[in-house]
This record gives sequence, structure tokens and C-alpha cells, in this order.
Amino acid sequence: MNIVKVSSSKPYSVYIDRGIIDRLGEYIRSNGYVKYLLLTDENVDRIYGERIEKIFKNRQIKIVKYVVPAGEESKSMSILEELLTFMAENHFNRSDGLIAFGGGVVGDLGGFAAGIYQRGIDYIQIPTTLLAAVDSSVGGKTAVNLSSGKNLVGVFKQPKFVLCDPDLLETLPMDDFRSGVAEIIKYAVLFDGELFKRLFSKLDSQSPDLSEVISKCVSHKAEIVKQDEFEAGKRQLLNLGHTVGHAIEKASGYKMRHGYAVAIGIAIITRAGLAQGIIEEGVADEVLELLNVNKLPTNTLYPIEELLEYCKGDKKGHLESINVIMFRDIEKPVIIKMNYDELYIMLKQGVMS
Repeated sequence: MNIVKVSSSKPYSVYIDRGIIDRLGEYIRSNGYVKYLLLTDENVDRIYGERIEKIFKNRQIKIVKYVVPAGEESKSMSILEELLTFMAENHFNRSDGLIAFGGGVVGDLGGFAAGIYQRGIDYIQIPTTLLAAVDSSVGGKTAVNLSSGKNLVGVFKQPKFVLCDPDLLETLPMDDFRSGVAEIIKYAVLFDGELFKRLFSKLDSQSPDLSEVISKCVSHKAEIVKQDEFEAGKRQLLNLGHTVGHAIEKASGYKMRHGYAVAIGIAIITRAGLAQGIIEEGVADEVLELLNVNKLPTNTLYPIEELLEYCKGDKKGHLESINVIMFRDIEKPVIIKMNYDELYIMLKQGVMS
């Protein structure tokens, strides 16, 4: 088993091991809550619902299940209100807990609900997608979307602990697995040259080193959270590819997978960095090649003017400027403050005509 300690305002551990889901009751019982809300989505419930309920039943742990539609549409204020109302009607109190069993949408929604229901209850993350395992289940950033943009309403709420079972990823569609690989590439470019080289070889749910790859990403994120839990400085580096990526997601009506949008964002940043002399040609070629090797998209047809407007609505933006994450080399990221005219130029340089 790999265990990563996260040193935040409320320290916790991330447990990573194949088959750990079948030992779920051992971890749950030790926390002694009266009952749990098991939050999941329709897809996860169809595949794993009976199995999870059996685990709880065998351990005589009381759960109340709540299932939301699969997809980004569930990260909304209306779904959040319905969830909170359900919790109130079922008499959940601050002695109870919430389990977010699903991908990034369920984790964000569940974490936000746990952060604000009765001013905060404990919650547990059990990621079922690669993207959630390596990124969104760790670090305490929770949010829902508004029509104006992605993740605009949320709180920092650290989980009680995270259980990550790579076996759960075997049922992921390949597109969803690749979406998670995009986030792994982000960590490799930012912090890990060894991982960067590793990703030129095939990574899938059967890879014998999948647990180690997940642990590496979680360890990198834990170190960043330790230094900057509330994203006042260095944690902004984790937004590599995300400013443009979120704009692309918005332009697609949130139909594009998050990781695919991030991959395009990384590619755009890479081409723009090359054009501006920030990134050397050999480094840029390697990054773009790595995205291609992993069958990730690297360009968008959405108009630059539309993407710029959505970037202006990003939560990381200011009145006249926005911080954009670039890199000079692998393991050498930089934060560059740009006004929106400069961002427009960057988009023009990065989007292939």
C-alpha cells in the first residue's frame, strides 16, 4: 500500500492500494459516525452500487444513498440545493459524515456540500476516475459551476481521508482514462522529469506501476498544499493548462472532458511559450509529442475572441490581468502576469489555424 500524508490545516492521509475498496468498512468504522450519506452518480451506482452497499451492510454501518446524474451538469447550484435539502430531510447532523464516491464532479459537489451543511461535516473521498485519483480528490478545493463559468462558487474543505483503489479504474472508458492522463502530464511537466519520461510508454488501468504513478502525483500535490493550501501563491502552478482549458470547457457547454480541455490548454501554452522564446524548441516538441503519444487533443476550433472572454471570467483573473502558468523547461514552471491584450496574443500564438 502507498500512503501519502497531506499536511494541511486538517492533516489527513491518502491510501492507495489495489483492492482497498473491499476493506472500506475497516476505515469507515474507525471514525465512529452515526450514519453516512453515500453520494455517487448514476454510472458509478450502476457498476458498484450493490457492491458498496453490501460492504456497509456486512459492517453494520448505516448509510443513506443519494445518486446524481453523471456529468458536469451535476456541478450546479440547483443540484447542490437538492442534495442539501435531502440531507436536512433525512436528519443529517454534524455528527454524521458524507462519502463522495465517484469522479471529480461527485467529489467537488460532495466536498462543497460537506463544507457548508450545518457549517461543516466530515467527508471522505473515494475517487473512481483517474483524474479524481491524481488530482481533484486531494487538496480540499470544492466547487460548483455557474452559467458564467467553472468552479466559481466553492470552499476549501479538506477530506477526512482519501481511499484510492486503482482496480476501480478498470471500468473507465478509455476517453475518461486519457482525460486523467492529461492531469498526470501536468504534474510531470511541472515537477517530475522522471515521470515525464515514463509517460512516453503506455499507461492504462492494467499497468503494474499505476499505483506508483498515482502516488507520485498525489505526493506532488500534497507538497504544494503544504506550502500553499489556499492558493495564494505556489499552488497556482497546478493551473497549468487550466485557464485556457476552462474556457474551452465553457465554450463546449461542458461537453468536453476536463482532461481533454486541459491537454489543449497545455498545448496552447507550449506553442505560445515557444513563439515568445520562453520555451526552447526541443522542450516544446517533447511536450507536444507526449500529448500526441497519449492520444490527447492539442488544438481547438473555438474562436479566440470567445475563449478570451471566458478567460476573463476565470476565478483566477483580476480586473485587468490574469496569472498564466508557463514553464521554461520540465520541472521549471513560472507564473506570468498578463493583461488581457497579452493573453489575446498568447492565444493567437498558441491556437493553430
